[in-house]
Amino acid sequence: MAKTYLKEIELDDLNILSVMIKDFWKTQIYEASKADILDDIRKFLSKKSCSYLIVYEDNIAGFIYVNEKYGYLNNIEYLYVRDEFRGKGLGKFALTKIKEILLSRGEHRVQIEVNPAATSNIKLYHDLGFDNIDTITLSTNIIGEKEDIEMFGMTFKVNKAKLFKKKYREE
Repeated sequence: MAKTYLKEIELDDLNILSVMIKDFWKTQIYEASKADILDDIRKFLSKKSCSYLIVYEDNIAGFIYVNEKYGYLNNIEYLYVRDEFRGKGLGKFALTKIKEILLSRGEHRVQIEVNPAATSNIKLYHDLGFDNIDTITLSTNIIGEKEDIEMFGMTFKVNKAKLFKKKYREE
């Protein structure tokens, strides 16, 4: 792989980070407001998080954000690779490195949540060792076009969109 590494996010990175956060939310079918982006930046810079830029051939290609959940800093909440850098294995690289970082800090498990309709993401995560199911979140009244999937001998509906649009948003 070309020169690729994770770089801790610093104040000088906030302009490009804010652009990427806005793009990230568009992939999730959500138009982020300035307040949403500022809130995410605050989370990325929190001492209770672990945030890195993905650097590929001296270009900022994306980011990965890990937050604290249930008292452990082990929840990969955001992984984003800019369009022009997709297909280069950067998601796999970032996940592998972040697992190493977290495990070296004494975390005994690392987790990531994924929409069940994102089958290519699920395959990538599974291939990287994310093969334990700790929790399953079920919901109702999901908007958008749905499809049925079979799991554990039951039928569930999943939204064909990557995530679910927020119906209401605080400004």
